[in-house]
Amino acid sequence: MRQKQSFLPAFLVIGIMGILIASYVFAAYAMVKPDPDRICQGVFADEVELSGMTADEARNVLNEHIARLSRRTLTVDVNGKTVSTTLADLGYASELEPVIEEALKIGKEGSLFANYARIKEVAAEHKVFELAGNYSQKKLKNFVEKKCAAKCTKPKNSKISMENGTLVYTKSRQGETLDVDSTVQRIQTALAEQAEAAEVTVQAVVAVKEPDVSKKLASRCRDEIGKYATSFNAGNVSRSKNVANAARLINGTVVYPGETFSVHDTISPMTEENGYYQAPSYSNGEVVDSIGGGVCQVSTTLYNALLLAELEIVERSPHSMVVTYVKPSMDAAIAGDYKDLKFRNNTDVPVFIEGGTVSGSVYFHIYGEETRGPGRQVAYESETIETIQPGADKITYDKTKPETFMQVTQEAHIGYKAVLWKLVTENGKTKKTQVNSSTYKAEPRYVTKGGAKPGASPKPGQSPKATASPRPDKTPKATKAPKPTSEPKAAVTPAPAEEPKTGDSPAETDPPLATAIPVPPEDGGQ
Repeated sequence: MRQKQSFLPAFLVIGIMGILIASYVFAAYAMVKPDPDRICQGVFADEVELSGMTADEARNVLNEHIARLSRRTLTVDVNGKTVSTTLADLGYASELEPVIEEALKIGKEGSLFANYARIKEVAAEHKVFELAGNYSQKKLKNFVEKKCAAKCTKPKNSKISMENGTLVYTKSRQGETLDVDSTVQRIQTALAEQAEAAEVTVQAVVAVKEPDVSKKLASRCRDEIGKYATSFNAGNVSRSKNVANAARLINGTVVYPGETFSVHDTISPMTEENGYYQAPSYSNGEVVDSIGGGVCQVSTTLYNALLLAELEIVERSPHSMVVTYVKPSMDAAIAGDYKDLKFRNNTDVPVFIEGGTVSGSVYFHIYGEETRGPGRQVAYESETIETIQPGADKITYDKTKPETFMQVTQEAHIGYKAVLWKLVTENGKTKKTQVNSSTYKAEPRYVTKGGAKPGASPKPGQSPKATASPRPDKTPKATKAPKPTSEPKAAVTPAPAEEPKTGDSPAETDPPLATAIPVPPEDGGQ
């Protein structure tokens, strides 16, 4: 009993002390406790103090802080040439709400003792939130790809031209290329390491870029590897001008290794502004005038030069009707955007095209590097495998003309089916391979006759007018019978000559137009 009584004073003392301590802490906490809507003392975001601020006040000062940071400058040095931007232009921003929310919780989440201890700790040692500044990765990469890369010196290719019959080559020059990904990585690292710097400077990652065509490579284009010429009627002035204009537009073209050349793209548009005139062309089996008539002879001549150069033909189409300046299957038609002549430079050196007109001939010379042996001989042979007759005349009647009138408006055209063979002779042996096959339409002669169409009858509901009776006092004079005439025989387009000769009258050719969908005419010549 005495032992139990001896502990009672101790318990009383401890209880009183606990009450006193709790009272002290409560009083002390009451003195330092922040208002529910305010941040306690000692809280910072970066170097910005938020002590005693409401959420709105903290948001305002932090927005000003972020705006100040976004005005910092980023400068990129591209081999001595600089380009600058601001972080604002890169979309610099920071998430403020999570920081403000956490700052408001300090000293308000735990027990009275824990909150008091936390408030005293933060007041003494400070709590600093780091604002994670973010920028748009897309905008940063676009800045490097567009503005920084633009400071790089571009490599300069050697150019090839013909001067006084001699090929000449300009000097080439090395350039620079920007490593975009590596430069972006450098910028990201610098922005993180220099978070407070007013200007962040970064050295771009740049490498030397060689020109696609050095002078050494260009100068290997020195050999004539193919040539061809065809004749045209210089008396047909408009057509002759079209031929000369198209040849001029192609002349001087350089096709680099791996590139594809298009005649259509090079000589277009077929307009008067681009130097073309109205001249005969084929349309729906008829010869009509169209702008640019005759340029098919240019593409055909180039086609044969390319064949002799043994370059890769990507696209070629025959005319709708046969031409006379080359044999069947040796032609190459141009019509709108659906018939074109294209070739690819499948060699290791540039190809130079020289072309023009002289004394009623259009010519092309192809220059490159001759890699074929001197004993290799290349020839092409046209073979007609079928002839298609034009059939009966296509007659149109003109009531305004007398019955004796007859005019041939278009001669007949024989149709052909033909193939082109390539013959390569080496070491006394000849190898024969087919290059293409072509079909040319047959078209009848077009004839206009006077009078009404035989067998024509009056329209329904109409009766023919009665012939007036002659006056009793006058006798009608008899009409003289027309002199008997014989119809001329249908003329046909002859098969093309064995070789194009100077002075031959070239045939302009056009593809037929579709009935439902308009198709541009082919341009060529007769």
